Amino acid sequence: MTTVAFVAFLLFQQVYSPADFTQVSGPNLRARYDAAIAQGRRGTDETFWVAYQFPVRPGLRIMTWGDNNMTITNTTSSDGIEWIPDAPDTQRAAVFMLVRKSDGVVQKSRIISLNQNFRIHDRKVYWLGEPNSEESLTLLSKLATDTAPVASSFVSQMSYHGGATVGDHMLELARSTTVSPEVRRSAINALGREISRQAGEELNRLTADPSTDIQRQAVSAISRRPDDESIPTLIRIAREHQNPAVRSYAIQMLSQKKDPRVLDFFEQVLKKNR
Repeated sequence: MTTVAFVAFLLFQQVYSPADFTQVSGPNLRARYDAAIAQGRRGTDETFWVAYQFPVRPGLRIMTWGDNNMTITNTTSSDGIEWIPDAPDTQRAAVFMLVRKSDGVVQKSRIISLNQNFRIHDRKVYWLGEPNSEESLTLLSKLATDTAPVASSFVSQMSYHGGATVGDHMLELARSTTVSPEVRRSAINALGREISRQAGEELNRLTADPSTDIQRQAVSAISRRPDDESIPTLIRIAREHQNPAVRSYAIQMLSQKKDPRVLDFFEQVLKKNR
């Protein structure tokens, strides 16, 4: 492309800053989402964005850039040390969904940090406002069930939410036999980061799922939970699970732990096999 043609291309591009987003009204998030899809499909863009701000889980810091690149850090470590940012601004982030005009199907979904400056080129953005956590989780859970191309990305986005019901939504997806295996794996992975006892109990139940893949994913998620919970559970699985592949995987997860209980377990295994 010549310099003149490139300049002409830029001049004819539509550029939208957040102040230019099309505001969509409605009594609740799902109604605004449906209205945005309908408006976008009546427009001229072949694809368009539907977006809204969601409540971010306390302690998470989100940075976004480039083609779906994102860094998420937790300001509090597992040993209780907290890092306080030099500029402790409130973390603001939004879900952006790229929708195809022809059928209204989401083609891509990503998180954008609203604390950073950005603009949108060539595609309109239909803005749904700032729903509460439960509204957002309910919509994303529904989309994870219905939208095959990017379903697992919605599960990851749910895990960044604040609110008391995040684990409940993850549990529902992890238990479901109607969603794709990829969605179940993503939900199980997220449960490994949930602090609730219910999440730990559900992961234990999932180690008896008919699918070996789901069993292994549950073991992996268990290994990321606190040591006082994960180590006894992994040792029990390594000793008692009916599936040799799952027993072996539990042993592999234990080998990554630096704990006297793990050393005792391996010593017992070596004595038994002599």
